[in-house]
Parts: sequence; C-alpha cells; structure tokens
Amino acid sequence: MNVIIAAILGGILLVWGGFWGLLRIADPFERKHVLILAAYTTVVVGCIIGLVLFINHEQQKKHRAQLESQMDQFNNRLSELSTRLIGQLEEKANLTASEFEIRTLLQNEKDHHKRTRNQLATQIDHNNSLQNKMESERKERLRYQSNTDRKLEERFRQEDLRYQNLADAQKRSLANVQAQFGPLNNELTRLQEQTGQNRRHPRDPNALSPKTRRARPQPEHPVQRLEPNYGPS
Repeated sequence: MNVIIAAILGGILLVWGGFWGLLRIADPFERKHVLILAAYTTVVVGCIIGLVLFINHEQQKKHRAQLESQMDQFNNRLSELSTRLIGQLEEKANLTASEFEIRTLLQNEKDHHKRTRNQLATQIDHNNSLQNKMESERKERLRYQSNTDRKLEERFRQEDLRYQNLADAQKRSLANVQAQFGPLNNELTRLQEQTGQNRRHPRDPNALSPKTRRARPQPEHPVQRLEPNYGPS
C-alpha cells in the first residue's frame, strides 16, 4: 500500500514537472507541444498504472499463497478434529453403560460425602459444646480449688498463730513454775545433803533432845529431788 501511494505521488510530480518544463522550453505554446505533453502524460500514467497493477498482482499472489497455506492448515486441523471426534464418539458409544454406572456411583459417593459432611458438622458442634462445658467446669474447679486453698491457708495461719500463742503461754508457765519451785529445790537439795551426812555419821538418838527429835524426824524414804516437767513446746 505504501508503494502504491509513493508511485501515485511520483507520477503526479512527473506530470507536473513535464508540464512546467514544457512551459519553460516552449515560449509560444503550439499544438505539437500539447501532443508532446499528452504523450508524456500517457507514458507516465501508463507506467504508474502498470506499477500499481504489478504490485497488486504480487500482493494477490502472496495473499493467495497465505490463504492456501491457511486453508491447508485449517483442513489438516479439521481432519484431526474430525478424527478425534469420531474416536471420541466411538469410545463414548462403547463406554455408555460404564459411564452410566460411573455416574451412578459418583452420585452415590456425592450423597455419602454430603451425609458424612453433615455428620462431621454435627460432631464438630457437639465437640465444641463439650469443650465449652469442660472449660466452664475447669474454671469452676479452679475457682473452687482457689477458694479451698485460700481457706486452708487462712486456717493453717490461724492454727500456727494459736500454736504459737500456746507455745508462748507454755514457756511463760514453765518459767513461772521454775521460778516458784527454784527455792524449794534448793531446800530439798540441802535436806538431802544433810541426810546423807547423817547417814555417813550416825548419832545416838538418845543424845538428842525430844524437842529436836520432834522438830526433825527421820524420813522413812529418801527424799527425791523435784525436777521440772518440760512439756512439748
């Protein structure tokens, strides 16, 4: 198309160039000059038309070759598709019974899958409810355990305080008892020592005055020292 446009423009330029040259050469414009211009114009136009026709013919040949190639490809593709379609039709005709059976099995599988999915959804809901219930029970158990631990801790603290008070009271009582029985223990110790001396150096009872014997009678049993009884602290 670009070549044709260029040829037309070139022809126009040649025609007008020849006309302008003729005007420059022939000052008096005569009849032969008109004939020369007509012949020149005819030659230029004929060359341009011939060039356009030649280019058009070549393009048509090229287009025809492309069209034939495309038609050959289309025919080959159509033949392949026809062969494949015929093969598929034969295969489908041979597998019609199997296809119906497979479709039936597939439908059954779909129904079974749907039922299974519904059962699974129900089971998931049930498990979620159980999990929520277990979670609430666990929280309740933890709350109860926390309350119980707090009560036990308070009770143990009170018991420890009570035992500490009892231990302090026992210590004070023991200190008071020791303070009260301290002089008595000293007196008993002195009496035991004196009794031991009398046993090592016996005297004649007749040598003592009746007043002294009445005042200091001999003990029938040895006097034991009173030891403080330390209870469990």
